[in-house]
Amino acid sequence: MKKFLIFLLLFTACSVSLTDESLESTTTTSTEILTPCEQIEKEYIDLSNELFNTSFELNKYIDDLSPKSVDDDRVSFFEDLEKNWNYQGVYKNYLEVRFEVYKSINNLYINNSDCLIDGDQEISSEQVDEAKKDLDEFKEKYES
Repeated sequence: MKKFLIFLLLFTACSVSLTDESLESTTTTSTEILTPCEQIEKEYIDLSNELFNTSFELNKYIDDLSPKSVDDDRVSFFEDLEKNWNYQGVYKNYLEVRFEVYKSINNLYINNSDCLIDGDQEISSEQVDEAKKDLDEFKEKYES
C-alpha cells in the first residue's frame, strides 16, 4: 500500500496542472482518414486521457473531503478506507480503470511495434501485473 501511495503522489506531482477544474470533452470531426499508426496513437492518447481523468477525479474527491490540504485529506482517505464504503467505491473504480488502461496501453505497444507511439512512456508488463495485483488485493481485502 505504501508503494501505491508513493506512486499516487508521484503521479499527481508529475501530472499537468489544470487551470480550470471543469473537465470538458470536445469532439472534432475530420474527413481525413487516419493511417493505422495514427489510429494506434489516437487510441493511446484516448487511453492516457482516460487514466488522467480518473486520477484527477480521485484526487479531486480526496481534496474535497475537507478544507485541509490535499496531503492531509489523502492521509485521512487511506486511513478511513477500511470503514468507509464510499471511499472504497471511489478507490476501486480508480484501480479498475488503472488496470484496464495499463493493460490496453501495454497491448498497443506489444501488438504494434512497427508504430512509434508518442507518449510519456511505454507501460511494461510488470506495471500491468502490479496494477492487477493492487486491484486483486483491494478486492480480496474489501469484498470478502
